[in-house]
Amino acid sequence: MPDDDRRFHRPGAPCWVVLVTPDTGRTGPFYARLFGWSRPEPQVGFDTVDCRGRDVAGALQLPPDAAAEAASEWILYLATEDVGASLELIGPAGGDVLAPAFDVGSLGRMAMAADGAGAQFGLWEAGVHPGAEMTGEPGSLTWAELRTRSPASASGFYQAVFGWDIPPVGAGPDRSVTCRLDQEPVAGMVELGVTDGRSSSYWLPYFGVGDCDAAAARAGELGGEVCGAPHDVGGRRVAVLRDPLGARFSIAGPGAGDTD
Repeated sequence: MPDDDRRFHRPGAPCWVVLVTPDTGRTGPFYARLFGWSRPEPQVGFDTVDCRGRDVAGALQLPPDAAAEAASEWILYLATEDVGASLELIGPAGGDVLAPAFDVGSLGRMAMAADGAGAQFGLWEAGVHPGAEMTGEPGSLTWAELRTRSPASASGFYQAVFGWDIPPVGAGPDRSVTCRLDQEPVAGMVELGVTDGRSSSYWLPYFGVGDCDAAAARAGELGGEVCGAPHDVGGRRVAVLRDPLGARFSIAGPGAGDTD
C-alpha cells in the first residue's frame, strides 16, 4: 500500500498478519530485535505489535493445552467490506469456512477460511481498526505470496471470492506469478515442489528490511533459521526465514526504484 495515510485497505487485498505462537516470551524478543517491533505482553491472548508507533501485526499466544506441541505460524488476513458476504462465496468456490464471522469489539469483524488447496487465511472487515497502519516500509508487511499445491484450484478460488486476475502458473517449482486486483499487484503465487516435502499450501508474508543479507544473518544470531538464503527476485533481495518456534516468513530489501 503506497499511501500509508490511507485508512482502509482495498477489499480483497492483504491487510493484516497475526503470529499464532505458543510462547510470546520467546518469539516477541526475536521480532523486536529483528524489526524494531514492540514486544507483546507475555500472556495468553491477543496483543497488537507496533513499529515506530504504527500497528503492523498481531500476536496471539495459545493457551497451555493448545500450546504444548504447537509451532508458531503466521496467518494472513484479506480485507473485505462484508465478511458475511465473502463467507458465502467460500464454499461454492471450493474452500472451507474454518471459523464463522464474529465481532472483535469495535475493532472489526473477522472469520477464518481455507482455499481449495488448504491454505488458511483470515477475513477482516474493518471497524475502528483498519488492519496494518503501515505497509511497504522496513518493519512492516510488504508483500504476500501463496505457496500452493494446486495453482489451478487456488486461482479459481481467489478469482471467484476476491476478483483477482491471475495468469496461469507454469509447471514445476519456483514458477511464480503476480496476482492483480483492479490491475494493481496484490499478491504472488508459486507452486510448491518436491523440495518442499509434504508441506501443505500456505500463505507466506514478506516483511520489509533495510538490508536483506544483514537481517538474515541477524535472524540466525537471534535463534531463527535461514531456510532460503538471500537472493535476488524481481529487483529485490529476499530471504526465507523461520522464527525460533517455527513460523515461516520472508524478508525483502528495498526495490531498485524505492526511495527513503
